[in-house]
Amino acid sequence: MGVGIPLGGDDGDEDIKRISPADFAALDKSTVTLLDLREPDEVIVHGIDGAINIPFSQIGKRLSQVPHGKPVVVFCRVGDWSEQVTEILADRGYDATNLDGGFQAYRDYLKQAGESEPGATAPATSAGAASGSAAAVASIPVAARQLSLHGATDDGDGDGSAAGGDDTAAAPATTVHVDAKGLKCPGPIVKIADTLRPLPIGTRLTADATEDAFLSDIAVWCERTGNRLVELNRDDAGVIHVTIDKTVDMPKPGSPAAACPSQQGGAAQAGPQAAVGYNPEGGDIRHDKTFVVFSGDLDKTIAVFIMANGAAAMGRKVTVFFTFWGLNILRKPKHVRVRKSLIERMFGMMMPRGTRKLGLSRMNMGGIGAKMIRGIMKSKNVESLESLMKQATDHGVRLVACQMSMDIMGIHKEELIDGVELGGVSTFLGSGETSDMSLFV
Repeated sequence: MGVGIPLGGDDGDEDIKRISPADFAALDKSTVTLLDLREPDEVIVHGIDGAINIPFSQIGKRLSQVPHGKPVVVFCRVGDWSEQVTEILADRGYDATNLDGGFQAYRDYLKQAGESEPGATAPATSAGAASGSAAAVASIPVAARQLSLHGATDDGDGDGSAAGGDDTAAAPATTVHVDAKGLKCPGPIVKIADTLRPLPIGTRLTADATEDAFLSDIAVWCERTGNRLVELNRDDAGVIHVTIDKTVDMPKPGSPAAACPSQQGGAAQAGPQAAVGYNPEGGDIRHDKTFVVFSGDLDKTIAVFIMANGAAAMGRKVTVFFTFWGLNILRKPKHVRVRKSLIERMFGMMMPRGTRKLGLSRMNMGGIGAKMIRGIMKSKNVESLESLMKQATDHGVRLVACQMSMDIMGIHKEELIDGVELGGVSTFLGSGETSDMSLFV
């Protein structure tokens, strides 16, 4: 059975070793390698200290990162994926064992046994920023220790503490509360960021929210901004409660300080706030975000501005570059009298004027689909596209219209809404070169 790992019951597959949640709880985990196949957002909410996190979707490319020399205990959320990976590892000579029922069964066992549940801990290997929603859970105690933006491990130059200090930090001087119940993404994150930004370091913020995605979003937001997540839990009524200590300065999104602090004072700043503005490993890439909006579809445009507002709430510099059909999003809703050629006037008559005239990429049904989507968004308390765009510009998101596309399509500057810049390919490329993410929509 390999280095004293007790096995669970036999389900007929004699080739795969198994360990029950009870035996796993009693196991000396320092004697094995723990391989966590869940997505990073799940690990942030609930992890096991020292486990290697390689999401199942990446295991084919990163299997070589699993060390030899120790038995490997593999687990995923419910035990299905880990069974497949255990078999793969065994075929490659590893002493691999599958955790029956996965992390959920282990957590259920601890709850029944009256033992403390595993908290959010930094995995030994992380896949990076989380994507997708965290698993819905009833109670989520979170350890105060947070990942630094420069990584979870000490490189020998500091004291090894993560952003936000240790768990014995002094009590906060000021406490504020944010009621984000009923708000939809990115509303809760934006509201928390706006509340914390002008307040002094050391402020404690408590917040309530009801959107399931908030469980993952707020944990990732704290990790990436460097603020300290003190507590995250969900009560029996389904309300999510979070406590955050402000530990870093939060420059306004799009401000020169946020865009490139390395240009101020020469030397790179220390601490997580520096990672907002420059690449600590050298080069031009920072954490800017760039979107190219080519289509003029309502649903795609809504998605762009939800992501843009979320990035701005994390202190990122965001550029949205509009070209060809995407320019219609920036047109004023009312007709503007400008001198145009016959072809330009024909283009203008055929194209939608402003956001209220945009159709859906699917199931538009002559505009009925777009009206239905807007009605559903309003009933679900989701911000309208117009509100999302105003929120974005208020938070420093840069809107750039492609001058060449405007010339081709006969759109004049006077026809565009206020706050739009004109730019060309170099403007886009300059933004893209400092971005770690560029999306073409």
